[in-house]
Amino acid sequence: MADSQYPSGLTEDEAKEFHSLFQNSMVGFLGACLLAHFLAWAWCPWLLSAACNA
Repeated sequence: MADSQYPSGLTEDEAKEFHSLFQNSMVGFLGACLLAHFLAWAWCPWLLSAACNA
């Protein structure tokens, strides 16, 4: 019996694999964003001083 397909055209196993890759990509993207924001804050802590406005 063939695997049933959903409206997306993916089988359940393919959808689970795609979802896993999507989750891993999202975690990596958010990690890169957090790192970039931390580095920007370390260079110029915008919430604690007005020295960066010069």
